[in-house]
Amino acid sequence: MPLAEILAVVAILAIQLAGVASVVHTRLKERSLAAARSQKWFFILLLAVGLATMIGIQSGHSTWLSGAATLGLMAIGATIDFRGERRSPAF
Repeated sequence: MPLAEILAVVAILAIQLAGVASVVHTRLKERSLAAARSQKWFFILLLAVGLATMIGIQSGHSTWLSGAATLGLMAIGATIDFRGERRSPAF
């Protein structure tokens, strides 16, 4: 495997790990003053993971599968409600 391909795979995996870390960080900073900044980084990394996944698909490399899983994890992590209290439906 050429060095350029190894570096590309490592960069794609690093972007994916940063994306997962941004989900955790954003959820931890949800009610603090740093929430807006962490949300901005989350969306930047969501875009980066999406682009890395598309590059993996285009190049025919198997990193696209982990990118797709990371996108799903980021979407669920951003929308899941961890609060314990139950709320009535809004309708």
